[in-house]
Amino acid sequence: MASIAVLLALRRSLAFAGEHPSSLDQWTHGLLDIGDQVSKGQMTVIEWQERVAILNHSVPTADLIKYLDLENLTGDFTFFNRLASTVDVVMPEHVTPLIPLSERNWFVRVFAMRRGGVILPHIHNNMVSCHLVISGSFHVRTHDRIKDLDDAVVLRPTMDHLIKAGDVITMSDQRNNQHWFVAEDDRSQTFDAGVIGLKASWPYGLKADQNTIFVDVDRTEERDGTIVAPRMTFLDCAEKYAADA
Repeated sequence: MASIAVLLALRRSLAFAGEHPSSLDQWTHGLLDIGDQVSKGQMTVIEWQERVAILNHSVPTADLIKYLDLENLTGDFTFFNRLASTVDVVMPEHVTPLIPLSERNWFVRVFAMRRGGVILPHIHNNMVSCHLVISGSFHVRTHDRIKDLDDAVVLRPTMDHLIKAGDVITMSDQRNNQHWFVAEDDRSQTFDAGVIGLKASWPYGLKADQNTIFVDVDRTEERDGTIVAPRMTFLDCAEKYAADA
């Protein structure tokens, strides 16, 4: 891990001719700061969503890609199926120390896929996340989480449209908890930042596996506009939503 971090730091220094843009250093500090605040209960999950969206809109996507060396991180992806390829991002060490994944309650990660690739429909417990499109475009469908049943969740549709580079989607217990992405272009990618292990702001009735519950959202709407989305295993969800034609 240390050698990887050294190589990434070297690549960044070469990309920026030995300089680290202060605006992006401030972005990194801001991202970690609001994550710390929501973790400590000093900020609500809705406030985190609003703040992180403003933060991610404040920096040019092309500069962020260079700053975090994202092209090198994802350059070897081959997209052998419709599921997303992922890689964890190493944040600049001059701004934040290298912390082992096992000791962090936050993550920064790139999700990348070919055209037709899918981030499977799912909900989360005890977590917030932000998804910044850094290349390509996605058809995104999100839902608010209304009620947990014995083995399903009641959802209300919130978004169903195309998002492109520079657009941001956020998620929490309280807003857009269900999210489902389908890539519209080859090498469509999102830069994701999230905080896990949060105190529940929702009366969970379903237990999550590593914060995540896959759900079947392709259902007929009820009379009140909601849908009842049964819980799915990862394999069943992938078979329905990401199987090759």
